[in-house]
Amino acid sequence: METVNVTVRMERQTRDDAAKLFSELGISTTQAINMFLKQAVGEQRIPFEVWIRGNY
Repeated sequence: METVNVTVRMERQTRDDAAKLFSELGISTTQAINMFLKQAVGEQRIPFEVWIRGNY
């Protein structure tokens, strides 16, 4: 399957913390992002709960 490059901007500390976690799990950041995207597409939703904090 053809692959493409995607550029994402994030805080350096977030990138580094995530890379450390994923390394401990035995996967790369790229693999983790692909897992997230495939799960989102498969479920047709963000694969975790999202909400707005506050009194609404």
